[in-house]
Amino acid sequence: MVSLIPAKPKGLRPLVVLAGDLAARPDNLERELLRAGFQVAESETLEAVSGHPTLILVTCQRLADCPSNVTEVFASSRVSGAQVVVLLAGGEPEDLVQAAEAGADDAILLPATLEHVIARLRARIASPRVAVHAPGGTDLKLFQVVQEIATELHREEMLHALVRSLSGALEVRSVSVLLHVEGATVGRLVAATDAPKLRDVDVEMARWPEATAAMSTGETLYLGDAASSMLFASQGASGLGGGAPLHIPETAAAIPLRPMGRTMGTLVLRTRPGEAPLTARHVSFAELAAGATSRLLEADERRGAISRRQAIAAHVDPLTGCGTLDALDRRIREEFERARRYDVTFALVLLDVDGMRNINERLGRDGGHRVLADLGRMLQRELRAPDFVARYGGEEFLLLLPETNLEAGRQTVHRIRNRLGPAGLGDLHLGVRLRLTAGVVTYPHPGAHKPEDLFALVEAALLAGKGQDVDRIGCAA
Repeated sequence: MVSLIPAKPKGLRPLVVLAGDLAARPDNLERELLRAGFQVAESETLEAVSGHPTLILVTCQRLADCPSNVTEVFASSRVSGAQVVVLLAGGEPEDLVQAAEAGADDAILLPATLEHVIARLRARIASPRVAVHAPGGTDLKLFQVVQEIATELHREEMLHALVRSLSGALEVRSVSVLLHVEGATVGRLVAATDAPKLRDVDVEMARWPEATAAMSTGETLYLGDAASSMLFASQGASGLGGGAPLHIPETAAAIPLRPMGRTMGTLVLRTRPGEAPLTARHVSFAELAAGATSRLLEADERRGAISRRQAIAAHVDPLTGCGTLDALDRRIREEFERARRYDVTFALVLLDVDGMRNINERLGRDGGHRVLADLGRMLQRELRAPDFVARYGGEEFLLLLPETNLEAGRQTVHRIRNRLGPAGLGDLHLGVRLRLTAGVVTYPHPGAHKPEDLFALVEAALLAGKGQDVDRIGCAA
């Protein structure tokens, strides 16, 4: 009997254990798993499987060729929370049925592209309750929805796959995804089954009262009789099509999408009179699909962050370890476009070391360089994972802070200043106490129509800070 300890804690990279016939394993499988963000471990025999696996990937020619105790592995893994996926290099369709009957969580016939295999594994992790052998077909139907979403590589395509596949699985004609924030009067309709060619269109949130309500509470809203709901009581005069009457749904549901723990928008389902109404079972199914999609979007965002870090690694200031101006320019353009498309805020903070000439005179040029190097490392430690810091000039550093407003930008400056006391850099440099002046600007800003405008605004804000005697934090008007 194989003994597996419980699945790994959340937040760590999923561990995939490779077992079975090495000759049947697709070429470069380990490398592609690592590139996709998995941890990979080898096990020569199924009996030797140990650790904290999320998935056990068994490769064999046909199911009959797998080790005789493979069914024990299936049973043991189910108790522990690990899942077993079988890759069949020489199998037939009936082998898939036999694998399901034996207890495998999934089986894939080869040859299949590695991209397809990775997508199937991501789908399993995103929705672990799915089982190809589940009774009634509900879990299988959910797996098919998640699988279709997982095969897409970009956020917008994932959201289009979500509405398309969910509409088909539930037989609900109107499924939509809106990106919006609490209190916003305008949002972005990025995908809708009743307008399949629609891409990223501004909409008035007054026409989506159930989405607004779900956003404000952070919980699913289900209206079994939308026409009598107070949310739709004042609706009817204006609609999605630029003045056309709004069709009041008979039933409706709105489910928040929360990748990375932050609500980015809502999934909305609606039915009209004459259509089969939404039921609690429909809504429960849609919640599972929305949760799986949020986890896939989270993985996509993490992969994007890793790619950005790798790209920026080639553009690092050798003295401070911070980004160069080229890296900063690229990163700001990315964040500018993201903020424009998804209606989010970011801040730029320009820091200047006061009296750098006196520091150089006291410590020498090499000592001054050490001060800047230590300051650069400290800034990188103090900032959040999504933030970015670059060396802007000789003794100037520019911080890019996603989803940060003006007051939060000012608080970041104060937090950094507090770190520059005796417990920070002071003891390293013969009592030198650094003093920083700052300029802060946030986007959206009426004076910023392109990324380059932000540099002029934050430089002007820094100049305003230098004119102050106390706070020395200038803000772009």
